[in-house]
Amino acid sequence: MRYKELNFPRGLNLDFLLRFLSEKKLMRVIEDMADKPRKERKVILPSRSCIRKCIVYYLVEKHDGDFDAVLDILKGKEKFMSHALLQRGNIMKLYEQRKREIENEK
Repeated sequence: MRYKELNFPRGLNLDFLLRFLSEKKLMRVIEDMADKPRKERKVILPSRSCIRKCIVYYLVEKHDGDFDAVLDILKGKEKFMSHALLQRGNIMKLYEQRKREIENEK
């Protein structure tokens, strides 16, 4: 069967995946995941604020807690980080938030 032949509910947002996967691959993913519980089939893409926290956490860990080095790196990527966020205190806050989130996920 082909994806286009089946009338899946719009709320599943499967058309979004067709921009990145072929119809054949999407049907294979659907078939592979069909018997899994809803929690395992659910995918939520990260928001911009979540991505920022993850980037900050990664960079702080990579630079052994050197927030000034991280701040210098992020200043080169102003497109992604607004100028207001490019302060040492904000970088520390984002790092600590993500660190707590990771601990809570365990």
